[in-house]
Amino acid sequence: MQDLFMKSTLDSIFKVAFGIELDSMCGSNEEGIKFTRAFDDASALTLWRYVDVFWKIKRFLNIGSEAALKKNVKVVNDFVYKLINKKIELMRNSKEVSSVSISP
Repeated sequence: MQDLFMKSTLDSIFKVAFGIELDSMCGSNEEGIKFTRAFDDASALTLWRYVDVFWKIKRFLNIGSEAALKKNVKVVNDFVYKLINKKIELMRNSKEVSSVSISP
């Protein structure tokens, strides 16, 4: 049930904030599925740091849960930066179109 709420929340946030369909509930968007899984795993691994007294050593050595966390954060970052770059490009293109159409 908690997984369903998390997916629903992510879908809503991405629709409102970024204007895209993440579609993690249905699973038709492959990138959305990878992002959702990586985001969920990264959240769980970050929470695990509260009970793992060796997490700093693992992070330094890039082993175990910290290596997995690093991979998940990379997936999340790649997805979000790709989204940001698409939005910037869309805004740039719409600005160019509006400036061309306004000019005599």
